Amino acid sequence: MKKSLVVLLVLITLIISSCSNEEGSSSLNEEEQNLDETIEENNNGDEKEEEEEIENDNDSSEDELEGVSGGFETQTEDQLDLIIGDTGKFDTDLTTFEITLENAKIQQEVEGKKSELYGYIILDITVKNTGETSQPVQDLLYGFEVTDNLEMTGYQNYSESYESIDHMTGELGEDEKVSGQFITKIYEAEEYYFRLRSGITGSGASNEVIWTIPAEEAR
Repeated sequence: MKKSLVVLLVLITLIISSCSNEEGSSSLNEEEQNLDETIEENNNGDEKEEEEEIENDNDSSEDELEGVSGGFETQTEDQLDLIIGDTGKFDTDLTTFEITLENAKIQQEVEGKKSELYGYIILDITVKNTGETSQPVQDLLYGFEVTDNLEMTGYQNYSESYESIDHMTGELGEDEKVSGQFITKIYEAEEYYFRLRSGITGSGASNEVIWTIPAEEAR
């Protein structure tokens, strides 16, 4: 009788223990599932935030690029085959203006100074402000150069370095113009090109205007 009672107690203990383990296991599984769901939600939230940050960065980059160009579009056609005597029309993100190349002359030296290259080229030009606001003539001439190779950069204006050269300064009001000289160094070549630097025209800040100057016509 006592043995049977002991066996019964053992069985009851085992059953209770089994039920407790099942409940504990169930609770543990539920906790693990809840933890997994929380982690997944956090990961999804992080991924969403990262995507939003990337989109915002892209939008900022586009805005910065638009800010650089200012959304400017030139309304004037390129003029690529001008010669001495022609007037070039510029439509830039600064203003509109015109330059007339009156004459060109090549010299080996200026004021007793020889060029470390082949020589100098002196351009007689007239600058006219066709915009609605007053502009310094130096700003209008900024970036102009003479080169003997359109695929290469050239040399810009050195007129302020020579007393004998008619250097242009001051403000130009609407429809006002001034005449003066542009001087720079050159290599020996059969022809030269007077233009606004390609880095400016290539960025869309201006239309492209090029004068071709045969060396024979400038001697």
